[in-house]
Amino acid sequence: MSITFQDLCRTDQTAAWMDQPFNGFSLDSRKIASGQIFIALHSFSQPEKMLQFAQSALARGALAVISEVDLALQNSIVMPDVRQLMGQWQKRYLQAIDPVHAARILAVTGTNGKTTISRLVAELLLLQHQKCAVMGTTGNGILPNLEASSHTTLDALHLQTALHEYAQQAAGFAAIEASSHGLEQGRLKGCEIEIAAYSNLSRDHLDYHGTLAAYAEAKSELFKFPTLKVAIINIDDAHADLMIAAAKANPAQPKIFSYSTTQTADYQVSDIQYSLAGAHFNLSTASGEWRVQSPLLGHFNIENLLASLISVEQAGFDLAALISTVPQLQGAPGRMQVIRDAERLFVVDYAHTPDALTQVLKTLKRHVSHQLWAVFGCGGDRDRGKRPLMTKAALQGADVAVLTSDNPRTEDPAQIFADMKADINFSGHSVHEIHDRREAIKFVVQQAQAGDIVVIAGKGHENYQEIDGVRHWFDDVVEVQSAINAQHHSTDSAYPAQ
Repeated sequence: MSITFQDLCRTDQTAAWMDQPFNGFSLDSRKIASGQIFIALHSFSQPEKMLQFAQSALARGALAVISEVDLALQNSIVMPDVRQLMGQWQKRYLQAIDPVHAARILAVTGTNGKTTISRLVAELLLLQHQKCAVMGTTGNGILPNLEASSHTTLDALHLQTALHEYAQQAAGFAAIEASSHGLEQGRLKGCEIEIAAYSNLSRDHLDYHGTLAAYAEAKSELFKFPTLKVAIINIDDAHADLMIAAAKANPAQPKIFSYSTTQTADYQVSDIQYSLAGAHFNLSTASGEWRVQSPLLGHFNIENLLASLISVEQAGFDLAALISTVPQLQGAPGRMQVIRDAERLFVVDYAHTPDALTQVLKTLKRHVSHQLWAVFGCGGDRDRGKRPLMTKAALQGADVAVLTSDNPRTEDPAQIFADMKADINFSGHSVHEIHDRREAIKFVVQQAQAGDIVVIAGKGHENYQEIDGVRHWFDDVVEVQSAINAQHHSTDSAYPAQ
């Protein structure tokens, strides 16, 4: 079936090309196909090249150009709000050329927990024999087959294309991470989000949003979708009221459910018991009480599990049946991922904000019988203000802190370490500074004793380290296991030279 731009968008602007069949949209002038419409978005890094990109797209056979600003080109129109519109256009275009039964969308936002919650939602649905796609930090695809993702939330065109492909593969559900960038930039526009969950909010991405208030406001956009039926809010978080207010103001009037581990809520947790095998707790709801046995480490993983259980229950599944499958859950890779070695525990976690690191250390402090170690760094070309806060979190939460590299990117590592140590009093603390991350991991494996827990924080699922703008293969889990194997290796067992 053919479709024209006029079929998708009624505008006061008129041009002959609008009534001609076209072959889809593209954001990349290098990959434009003949007959496509090129969408020229403002480039924050290369604003002077917008015109050049648009001209290149037309030269390669683009039918027309839609831009945020006037580029004074033939076969082009200006639509300042194109970012907010293109997701809906893409969805309608794909449905016109290949109609599918769209997956039901469950979305989650928050600073921490998005990846774990979306993954747990997909696992719970899989255990109910449902096919569920996952889209977020650790990859996109239908569980368990995920492919690496360039962004937590893809641009609107690629997001809608991926959702369409998952629907073609008969995915009935999609669990999506909704980042603040993605919400503010309209990447999720066009998604018929049915169920939305909010985990928490702490300092992150202020280099982009400017203030914590602006960051929180961006998160609240998830609860304004006109298709929303259910809003799920962690009322233990300081910004919960903002999310609840957004949901209440939504003309769609979604049902609002609260959850908490400390106060009265629609879904309330009590009597938490921790162990190195996970956690046990009571869950009270309007419909009954259950004892839940979770294999996931950490207090915050109780919160993440709650959000996931409520999301799937509200999608139409029996809560008791869901709870019975909880012991089978694995969670997201690189999120409190445990490597055991005799009487020591190594935990790889993505914690890359001061609050996330604080929570990880606070949680594990409940389990440790000897010393708690924190190995962490700070990313380059990002918010410098949080670097000393990361160090303070490590000093306050761990017995031993090891400062090392994360992803320096294009920034001088010396500057990053200087920022991490700025105005900090290290007296009375056990601290090591080892710039090479591999050597830092080797060091803690060599030094950690029985009863110790070592947290390797910051990178989690990432399998690379970005240095001078180049990505080098690096996986914390692999590095920890390699260091453990090397420590246990005995030279006496080596084969003699022939």
